[in-house]
Amino acid sequence: MPIQIYWGEDEFLIHRATQELRAHILDKDWNCVNYSEYPPDSKETIPQAFADIMTPPLPTGGRLVHLPNSSLLGVCSKKALVKLEHLLPAIPETNVLLITSFNKPDGRNKSVQLLLEYALLKEFPLIPQWQTDALIQQVRTFALEIDVNLTFDGCRQLVESVGNNTRLAFTELEKLKTYAQGGIVNTSVVRDLVSASAANSLQLARAIRLGNVSQALELVENLISCNEPALRIVATLTTAFRTWLIVKLMVAAGCKDDSAIAKVAELKNPKRLYFLRQEVATVSVAKLQNALKVLLELELALKNGGDDKLTLQTQIIKLCC
Repeated sequence: MPIQIYWGEDEFLIHRATQELRAHILDKDWNCVNYSEYPPDSKETIPQAFADIMTPPLPTGGRLVHLPNSSLLGVCSKKALVKLEHLLPAIPETNVLLITSFNKPDGRNKSVQLLLEYALLKEFPLIPQWQTDALIQQVRTFALEIDVNLTFDGCRQLVESVGNNTRLAFTELEKLKTYAQGGIVNTSVVRDLVSASAANSLQLARAIRLGNVSQALELVENLISCNEPALRIVATLTTAFRTWLIVKLMVAAGCKDDSAIAKVAELKNPKRLYFLRQEVATVSVAKLQNALKVLLELELALKNGGDDKLTLQTQIIKLCC
């Protein structure tokens, strides 16, 4: 299709899909000529992209115009909407307009409504870290793609190490492939080769909930050394504590309807409540509420330019107390 929209929280998978589309559409000898990417912050982005997408490729292959985080998925000017309406049906078959976004396109916007009439929409969700089975299946799929002979237990060990970080999973699988040279990669091999520093933010949330300061600080050190963005760590912690607080409040209020609790807590799988109830059984409402307050302070400090590591360590100690 002449228009493709990729959206979702998994930036790595979106990047891979973009590269695959680029390889499929473009002639490798004319890659630079027939590929253009426009930043969202330029006023001339949309007019230039419109001109490009209507230009035939030179001399062979197709043309790809990439608009990351484009305003076309937001509020467009009336002029851009009129142009878009006339342009979409006329895009040459050799050309593809690719729009990528972290957020889901808002179907209430007129520009999105127009695009969806012609576009192929693909979602690249980030699998929640607690969905272990789904993460194991994802790693097994990656292993088959990379051609790594990874055992099921090896998959589980890798998931425990990298969480839902798909970029890190690919990097570690490529390392395992180089080491194994076609041999079987089991749990012990993964444990020896995949650094324990590839810890995930959910483990950090659990350590904080249990008040384990030393483990929490070690996990912060590991996450930072793995180049995990500090704001992403905070986002995961906030989601975890918000979920715990909602479950704790509703259970304390005497609610026994799992579906109702799951809906308020935004849980896709109500069966997870069994574990959540156990996790919050010994934690007070006040502590969970205070944790969200501290996490807000942490987020503001980071956004105001605070040193990632030092700011995280200071607030994590406060969270554990």
